[in-house]
Amino acid sequence: MKLGAGFWLTSLGFNAYWTLAVLWRERGFPLLLVGAALALAFTPAKQRKWVLLAALLGIAMDALWCYIGLFAFSGQNGVPLWMCALWLTFACWWCWLLSRIRLTLPILVLLGAVSGPLAYAIGWQLNAMVPQLAPEVMLLALACAWAIYLPAISWLMLRGRTPS
Repeated sequence: MKLGAGFWLTSLGFNAYWTLAVLWRERGFPLLLVGAALALAFTPAKQRKWVLLAALLGIAMDALWCYIGLFAFSGQNGVPLWMCALWLTFACWWCWLLSRIRLTLPILVLLGAVSGPLAYAIGWQLNAMVPQLAPEVMLLALACAWAIYLPAISWLMLRGRTPS
């Protein structure tokens, strides 16, 4: 599979957005919201409901973690608005990515189990969130959840591509 410059530029763009979201947080929320709205606008109309569902599931997952005391976002009770914008942008990017590459279930599970906790670990190091339990427990719980979440949203988004 050959991946062109558009693939790399879009993926680099999402990673830059993620970095800015975690660094700026509330200070950058207006720009993050504009970025999320643009990402949704560029998502094909028939995919938007699946992207919104994936974002809502991610926000619900973070809300659950905050509620049970796994971690807390710095200076926040619950999931902050900047994180909601980040979830929406992630869901849009993931939908776009799935239209360009095919990933098997084992790869999705592994990718989720590694990349999800890694993102939170980096967010922790950048003071965006704080573990409320032992970090190893937090990372293990995140790995298990992301190993389910990523294949589940991928299935939803791919299901949304087929005619009803």
